[in-house]
Amino acid sequence: MAGRQRVYNRTYSPEEWELVNQKNKDVMDDFLEEYKQRKLKKGTIDSYFQDLRIIMIYVKNFCGNKCVLELGKKDFRRLSIWLSEDLQLSSARVNRMMSATRSMLSYCEDDDETEYENNVARKVKGLPKEPVKTNEEDFFMTYDQVMRVREELLKRGKIQLCLLHMLLFDSGGRRNEVYQVKKQDMVEGNKTNTVVGKRGKVFPLVFLNDTRELARQFFEKRGIDKIDSLWVVGKGENARKVTYNTLYSRVVAISEILSELEGREINIFPHSYRHSRTECLLQGQDPRIIDVATGKPKKFTLEEVQLFLHHSDPKTTQGYAKDHSEEIIDTMFNFDDKEIDEDAEEIQ
Repeated sequence: MAGRQRVYNRTYSPEEWELVNQKNKDVMDDFLEEYKQRKLKKGTIDSYFQDLRIIMIYVKNFCGNKCVLELGKKDFRRLSIWLSEDLQLSSARVNRMMSATRSMLSYCEDDDETEYENNVARKVKGLPKEPVKTNEEDFFMTYDQVMRVREELLKRGKIQLCLLHMLLFDSGGRRNEVYQVKKQDMVEGNKTNTVVGKRGKVFPLVFLNDTRELARQFFEKRGIDKIDSLWVVGKGENARKVTYNTLYSRVVAISEILSELEGREINIFPHSYRHSRTECLLQGQDPRIIDVATGKPKKFTLEEVQLFLHHSDPKTTQGYAKDHSEEIIDTMFNFDDKEIDEDAEEIQ
């Protein structure tokens, strides 16, 4: 803690902080409020607070005091270098501060009041040595993980939570879009009622047959009520529509179940489903969608996934997927991990 304070004290001053872009202060405050709602430990919140203050002061001094949501990949790469070389922080500390930044921007992606689509900070690789947990797991669930959670939720009798889990994944919808779903269109066809997305776009969300079956099971358990919304708490006359923030809390509960199944901490957020669905469709990893020509899971083009996510720019869609550049290069030259390891041993 002493090391943390030394860095903070030589970087932060009330005078400097007074000049920081108010938009950046607001983004940081909103993010920390969200994490307080998640009941993170006070020490963790305080660490985020101090680390992000340093980041915002950097943006003031070296990025023209722009809004942090306007920064590009190069800006975040230079930030990582500044933390490492100018402040002389350890790789572990730099990675931790960059992780805080990525988490904050991930929150902004999910926040429907914030016009922010593509968290470019996650494209900046962590520093080598002294490795710490990266944020990659915060954005991508495998298809197998999704289905394991589905099975576990059903086993525990959490049918509405399971429906939320699968609708978020199938549709790739944002939290606000999924929150607008009504019950009447969930048992016929494969599309919800129309919802209003970012920039006023209007469209239905898509879901697959097994998710429709989940809805049918949920309605049997839910019984009759006068609530139009798909998402409720209570039954019958006591039923009421849940709040918007309740969906976030429910995703946190799903995150905890996934962590139990994996035997390690895995943090997922509502927007994690959107990233996971993008990767799944681009890589052809959903065996529920078969390509009739090959008999294998269908691999969708970037343009198709762009339409599915209602993005205006394919670059935004690409930003939601994993970076497979190194894998592509290895395939080009017929490299594999074993050959690379043997070459390394010969050099030594």
